Amino acid sequence: MTSITQTIPSFTGGISQQPDELMLPGQVKDLLNGVPDITEGLVKRPGSRYLNSLSGATSTGSWFSYYRDQSEGAYIGQVQTNGSVNIWRVSDGAAQNVTGGASGYLTHSTTADLKFLTVADTTFVTNTTKTVEDIAGQFSPTRAASVGRSGEEFQTFIELRQVSHGREYSFDVASPSASDAYVGGSSTRGTVTEISLKDPNDSPFYQPTKTGIVTDSSTGQRVTIDRNDSVNNGNNTYQGLDPELPFQGTGIFEIENGGTPGSGMVVRLTVTGQVNLSKYAGETINGDEYVAVYNTNVELLHGGNNYAAGTDVTVELKNVTHTIRIEKVQPVKTKLDLGTYRPHPTSFDANHTISADTILDIDQANSDITPHVQKIGNGFFLSHETAFNVTTAQPDLWRITSREVNDVSELPRQCKHGMIVKVVNSSESQEDDFYLKFVGENNMDGPGKWEECLGPGERLGFDTDTLPIIIQRQQDSSGNITFKVSKPLRQDGTVAWEDRQVGDDTTNDFPTFRGRKISQTFFHRNRLGFLCEDNIILSQADEIFNFFNNTALVVSGNDPIDIQSSSTQPTRFVDCIETNTGLLVFGETQQFMLHTDSDSLTPDTAKLSNISTYRYSPETAPISLGTTVGFLDTAGTYSRFFEMFDIKREGEPQIIDQTKVVSKLIPNSVNLIANSRENSTIFLAEKGSPDLYLYRYVTAGSERIQTAWYKWTLPFDLAYTFVLDDNLYLISSDYKLLELNLQDRNVGTSVDDFVPGVSFFGHGDNYQIHLDSSEFIVAGSYSSTDNTTTISWPNRVGTGVPSAVDRSTGEVFKHKSVNGNDFVFHGNFAGQTVIIGWQFHFDVNLPKFYVRKTAGDKTTSDLTASLVIQRAKLHYGNVGQVDVSVELRAMGSSENGNYVPNVVHHVFDQTPMDWYQFSTGPFIDTATQTVPVYQRNSNFRLYLSSTHPGPASLHSLTWEGDYTPMNHKRV
Repeated sequence: MTSITQTIPSFTGGISQQPDELMLPGQVKDLLNGVPDITEGLVKRPGSRYLNSLSGATSTGSWFSYYRDQSEGAYIGQVQTNGSVNIWRVSDGAAQNVTGGASGYLTHSTTADLKFLTVADTTFVTNTTKTVEDIAGQFSPTRAASVGRSGEEFQTFIELRQVSHGREYSFDVASPSASDAYVGGSSTRGTVTEISLKDPNDSPFYQPTKTGIVTDSSTGQRVTIDRNDSVNNGNNTYQGLDPELPFQGTGIFEIENGGTPGSGMVVRLTVTGQVNLSKYAGETINGDEYVAVYNTNVELLHGGNNYAAGTDVTVELKNVTHTIRIEKVQPVKTKLDLGTYRPHPTSFDANHTISADTILDIDQANSDITPHVQKIGNGFFLSHETAFNVTTAQPDLWRITSREVNDVSELPRQCKHGMIVKVVNSSESQEDDFYLKFVGENNMDGPGKWEECLGPGERLGFDTDTLPIIIQRQQDSSGNITFKVSKPLRQDGTVAWEDRQVGDDTTNDFPTFRGRKISQTFFHRNRLGFLCEDNIILSQADEIFNFFNNTALVVSGNDPIDIQSSSTQPTRFVDCIETNTGLLVFGETQQFMLHTDSDSLTPDTAKLSNISTYRYSPETAPISLGTTVGFLDTAGTYSRFFEMFDIKREGEPQIIDQTKVVSKLIPNSVNLIANSRENSTIFLAEKGSPDLYLYRYVTAGSERIQTAWYKWTLPFDLAYTFVLDDNLYLISSDYKLLELNLQDRNVGTSVDDFVPGVSFFGHGDNYQIHLDSSEFIVAGSYSSTDNTTTISWPNRVGTGVPSAVDRSTGEVFKHKSVNGNDFVFHGNFAGQTVIIGWQFHFDVNLPKFYVRKTAGDKTTSDLTASLVIQRAKLHYGNVGQVDVSVELRAMGSSENGNYVPNVVHHVFDQTPMDWYQFSTGPFIDTATQTVPVYQRNSNFRLYLSSTHPGPASLHSLTWEGDYTPMNHKRV
């Protein structure tokens, strides 16, 4: 048998529930209220300090915290189930002024109903039970309302494109169901296509003989002069022809057909004269042998409407009447059941000035057309209760703009203020259509511009009572701080959630969270985002309250993003966290990455990839461990904590179950999680329970040099917890705020819970007092009868065994009794400032000792050898009083039917007498305790415990024993 010794250099491995022989050196079977610190060793945890009672808090409601800055600190808030909000300053628990309210939206049933997101000074509160709705009964203006014509939804603007001579500016108005009809109502009437002059014998210029006096039969005007007759009763000395040819000329005539309905025909009559020798002249030619010969020509300039063939019409030129016959007409057939606008043609005389006003005869238009007609600028605006179409045979004269157009360049520059048109870019798709609204100058009809708008009668936006509200910190000019609960507001006080401004349900539809419940709100790449079932929706970039496109014309990089997961499994997104590769999104059974291969995240570049399929607990948020991400799974009997690292845009990340060695430690009811990256510690807890489960992780470069699980138990039940800097803040179930400093260091004289002790060399040193719910109180009266001092402690939180420690000397006073708020302690310290609080157990259950051999990273335990442990030497750091117990197997006794183990206690009690200094606490910074055992390694267990208010820390342990390998040859 060989006497050997082995040292366990540290106990920073935390709890392991593996068999003892598989545990790594430094792991323990159980650890309560300790901290495995790679610098200080295994130390008793710090105690909690009472700050204040949170006035107005209730046992129900949802808690949140908000960090402002280093100078102002943080705030904590509670939204009660009735929707009221309370906020307190964390540093002292003082209640803050809260204004406004949104009780309707914030009313909830369970704490899991509300989710919180803080961005700068604004905290978004999302009620996951509220269904997002659009505004009931509120729509964009109809076409009729937009132009102020009640009920007249069908509108057309007819713009005069050019002013030309000799043109008929006509158009027809018909209903969609109209049939073709003849203009004028007769198939025998129509537009004149051919005319002629009557028989030359009927011409006023026809001369049957040379001696007759030819006159116009209708006017009596003499046309020729007989040489034998003296004109004007023989007083005319001129014999022969009038050399001035007074009856030649040209004229344009619009012919009204007498009593027939025809109108609008325009002809040009031209009469040319010349002097010719009469065909009756004799051999000797006298002056009066010359006669006037006239040539008459008629030209059809415009055929007019509603004329009948075979009709004679007359015109008069130079007092001479000419008869014109209508030879042929072309009946005109078109759709015009709602009217036809056919004014007289414009003048054919180029010297005659014409204008738009002469063409746009509003009186005639209103008389001839059923729809309402309004003259605006250089056109007519038509509106009607039922659908109608406007057509024209002269598209070069009229530009007809109805409710839909194909080319924006064809839109008029003057129009009816408020008129809305739909621009149809492609007949094959409606996704590129958009709407334009005419905005007149000064909101009046006439000149103006076309602006993109929302389609008529479209739903405007969301019911803002169903969208997340904000709690915003505000500070006035005097420095007074208030918190305002409201919907998001603009500077002018209006609600900031943007309504839809353009498009329709096809080109700019509502985001997919309409009609659904938002499960989480987040902020990513300067966009506000919502998780909703299997969709991720992000707002416009830089416009976080706008979830609609600003234009339906083009796709912009700033447009909102609405992306759906693609998975064979049902997916419901519940939370997310930002990483350097994108947004890591958690579903209850899957994880996705929202990312982009581009520099910017846009609707075109956004990608959503499935990267893993692990269960996730929706009651706790994923947390960042610096370069990795941790999340909790509570689906089984016990909770599992997974750590995800090597997260990439494409491909699966690596995931480790960090609770593998403590698979039965954490209950599946855990619903609180907090993380201190500064202290590399994760805190897990259950509301209504006093227990905390902690995971400590320390990374050096790319290597994880410590992973450790351990447990804390508080003297009160928890309602909420969060971490700020080096402080863990705790809220008890009775609304008390406490602080637990995670570092053993002074945090200021006003909250200093350190007391004097001695160092190894006898110098003065400061040691932390470990009491829960501690408070600094001036001791009350002293009773000499029983040598006791009474302390009034009304603010105690929780229950337990109290202790009092003199702040100036470190002297510990033992509790005797309690009466209400009065606690009685042994000793005389009346008028002294003491630290009073509850004791708590620091317990360590050490594993079985084995002879262990290490080769590289692998450690093996010799299970078959005979090992008798003679003694264990425990090496302490800062220490006050520690109880080391040795429990022997199968050597207990029975008491009242219950097994009572055989336990030998070895108490390390305070400072050795030769080191003790007057007026200092019984604490020292280093010591070694030798504990005799003399048992086989399989026959005992070693426990370390401390309830003393002083420090306790275990650096290492050395055991000595007799080792026999039992003559087995190792292979």
